[in-house]
Amino acid sequence: MAACTISGEQPVKAQAAALCGVLSVPEDRSTSGGRQVGLRVAVVPAVAPHHDPDPVFVLAGGPGDVATQFFAWLPTVFKDLHATRDIVLVDQRGTGGSHPLTLPQPPDTTGLSPSRADQRLTAWSRAGLASLDADPRLYTTSVAADDLDAVRAALGYAKVDLYGTSYGGTVAQYYLRQHGDRVRVAVLDGSTPVDVPVLERIGRNSQAALDLLFRRCAADPACHHAFPRLGAEWNGLVKRFGHPVTVVDPASGATQTVDKVMLATAVHAALLTESGAAQLPLALHLAYRGRLVEAARLIGTSDGGGPRLLMADVITCSESWARYDPVEVARQGARSFALARELALARQRAALCAHLPKGVVPADDAAAVRTDTPVLWVTGDGDPQDPPANLSAVTAQETHSRVVVVPAQQHVVGHLGCLPSVVAVFVDAGSADGLDVSCVARATPAPAFRLR
Repeated sequence: MAACTISGEQPVKAQAAALCGVLSVPEDRSTSGGRQVGLRVAVVPAVAPHHDPDPVFVLAGGPGDVATQFFAWLPTVFKDLHATRDIVLVDQRGTGGSHPLTLPQPPDTTGLSPSRADQRLTAWSRAGLASLDADPRLYTTSVAADDLDAVRAALGYAKVDLYGTSYGGTVAQYYLRQHGDRVRVAVLDGSTPVDVPVLERIGRNSQAALDLLFRRCAADPACHHAFPRLGAEWNGLVKRFGHPVTVVDPASGATQTVDKVMLATAVHAALLTESGAAQLPLALHLAYRGRLVEAARLIGTSDGGGPRLLMADVITCSESWARYDPVEVARQGARSFALARELALARQRAALCAHLPKGVVPADDAAAVRTDTPVLWVTGDGDPQDPPANLSAVTAQETHSRVVVVPAQQHVVGHLGCLPSVVAVFVDAGSADGLDVSCVARATPAPAFRLR
């Protein structure tokens, strides 16, 4: 390990002094010899000279976020936690500084016959996979969990605490299942139990989040006054975009065709963040009035370009929690504004996965994680992806767990308001028993709705 500075641009620009190194681990632990994978590791040492022996391993979302970049802000926000504990960040294999593996974007198969589409995807996968110095099957979550334990052992920690956000909470659950005796406590932020098919529920969960946002706007005097017909305007938008609409940017003259799938994509993305949700009523109002370019600038769009991480595709094509059966998507999202989008994504996933190797998964991959380890789950009530509804069985499966629901918030909430202090108290105590969370409702307000 050598002195270094970790830095990142997203979600906020930040940097932190750390110790960095690379740990070589076998790509395939089932055989001797063979290819090695270098894992980039960063440790932000605890502030206190006499600190607690158990560090916090912070696990990134995605799949595919780069932990040593994404979490550069965390030591500053979680000051109480960092005061007495090392923060350990590991780039998951296949990402960042840990042998990143990328593929070009799949070819567009719109309008092609099934056989022609299959030919184009076959050529894409063969060319992309042939260029890789890796066995793609070995870049799954269970293998990454064993990597984390190798890092723990190499750094000399007997026990660790886990903090996982979004998919990072999935990684934490795999680690609990495979190395639970090494975990003192775990915090899962904006995550879903691994026995719950989270992707198949996104349609209905996104609709529930939008309904909640509309109710919040109606109950807010200023928002209701600005947008008294928000629900009706939304229904009008959905009907209008039942057929593709051509949008012209008056400044540049550029045109773009927008349909209900693109509308749903933009709305779901806005519902994921507090700032996006706060601007969504205004954006929908502007869109209803035909000011689509202004609306798009408010809530943003995704370019979807550039290379894609192979590990993310192998994980979502292979692991049980990520199953994406179009039949189940249609059943669960029957009355959702996002149904067309989710069905399109599920069908695209099926076509893509048919051309990628299946990853290594454990025999109990679909099973719930049952543990006596203290686990704190935190979630926003307006999360369109990992909402409280996904956590209904948690306390029965995890005997020392607690679920904290943060009102009027979206996806991943542990950094908001008083929650960093709550998390620190939980980790220090090593138990959720008697944990005081009364500050959460009063000290974690949502951003004010943007009205103009």
